[in-house]
Amino acid sequence: MLTLASLCAEMDRSKRRLTPRAARDWWTKGLLPRPRRHRLGRANGTETYWLEARVFEQAKTAHDLLARHSRTYTALIGLWLSGYPIDLKLVRSAWKTLITRNHPRRDARAGRMPLDDAVGRLAARVGPALLQPDAPADIKRAAIDFSNELLGAFFGVRDESAVCGLAEAVSETVPYWLNKASQPMTLDDASIECLMVHVRRWFSLPTQRQILRSGTNHEFVRARRVIRVAFGTFGRTARGLPAIQREELRKYGCIAVIVLGRPLLLPLIALLRDPSVPHLVPMLLHLSREIKRQPLTRRPQNPGPRPRR
Repeated sequence: MLTLASLCAEMDRSKRRLTPRAARDWWTKGLLPRPRRHRLGRANGTETYWLEARVFEQAKTAHDLLARHSRTYTALIGLWLSGYPIDLKLVRSAWKTLITRNHPRRDARAGRMPLDDAVGRLAARVGPALLQPDAPADIKRAAIDFSNELLGAFFGVRDESAVCGLAEAVSETVPYWLNKASQPMTLDDASIECLMVHVRRWFSLPTQRQILRSGTNHEFVRARRVIRVAFGTFGRTARGLPAIQREELRKYGCIAVIVLGRPLLLPLIALLRDPSVPHLVPMLLHLSREIKRQPLTRRPQNPGPRPRR
């Protein structure tokens, strides 16, 4: 049993301040399970407690998520992705807020800006930001055109892409990328069109909103399992390392699940519904089982000094 006072004390010992008032706010918002109460006797009031064993770990994770993002909706999503018992109604509501926040700003002095214009303004910032500062004007224009098409597909501005001749222009931008890529890239318009089609089919915000409305609890939990299996190899790999490195790698795995799970879970549900990729879940589960079967490499024990002859 973990009492409220014990939870706050344990949080203080882990250098994470949590007051009883803040804890009440957390379980009211769904960040913690609702506790139980029992009477301590006449004139002694009541005691708040939990029977769940992972409440302290959940509180630590919630504290770290709020310290990093300071938003309840992102913390709810992060806790659920980490495997904690968060109500799926709250998770869906949090993802709805996240999708709304992902829309480009459309406010203008003369009134509400059309979404197409807002996406164009966003592309005008994103395109040049991918290039080196000394890139020629025509190269920046090509990057903006590509960003405009990609963002337009993501935000659902248009159902078709104007990619004719875009592949050649994008190929010319490669030497000016920020990573200073030296290898030429061979692209054609069909490849870019295929990319736009799959962005609209799996990743676009209209698709994510539709998945949020129609996705079943089973589909949400299954997609979460795929993400946790995909990044669960961190924990298995870490088992053969020294304690400090093992803990660091475990933390990286948890962060990867949260950071990549937020943008990938809804598209992953759409992907798992696609009949062209029916074997994705069995393949990942099989891969996870194979990794678990791998023997751990043990360091040879020091036999000590050899006896002198």
